Amino acid sequence: MMTKGLELNRKVYLSPENLRILKEPFGTLIESSRISKESIKGFTKQATLIITVGDATTDRLWSFGIVPDISVVDGKEQRVQRFRGGEFLSDSLNLECYNPAGHVTENAINALEIAINACSRDPVRVIVKGEEDLLVLPLLLMVPRGSIVMYGQPNKGIVIIRIDSNSRKKAKHLLERLRLKWKRGYDDAVAE
Repeated sequence: MMTKGLELNRKVYLSPENLRILKEPFGTLIESSRISKESIKGFTKQATLIITVGDATTDRLWSFGIVPDISVVDGKEQRVQRFRGGEFLSDSLNLECYNPAGHVTENAINALEIAINACSRDPVRVIVKGEEDLLVLPLLLMVPRGSIVMYGQPNKGIVIIRIDSNSRKKAKHLLERLRLKWKRGYDDAVAE
């Protein structure tokens, strides 16, 4: 069951320790040299939803013929503007939101919520004006159990997170470390 209400729209607290934690893979890392259609399909075949965060990760799945239910992109790779991939998503619902680097904004959270509610009909692409990196954390609390969230680990590979109560607790703990009070999502994400 989803619960509403949060305290966002602010820059996160990026202490040296928090930066170190954010640079560690949050789930299972598939190293670049081992990424294949088979390795990715092994994770996605039973997924409730497949969510990608990042342009390169989204494009990589598409190259394998795997269509994410939700793609969150910002038109950049390692903060450098790139050709916006995903032109093949012309039939998808495209949403835009604003989320500056180092932030998690209410505007971005609202776009993610719309995407989650709409993706049962067609794939949804959320185009972020700013930076999408930190949006992985709220997604872990917002999507249903059994979903898969994937993002790129720079110069290493793709990180895959299967959503369960442990991944939710870990995400909530990290959001609290970043001084963001999360009070929205599934009950196991907001329980004290």
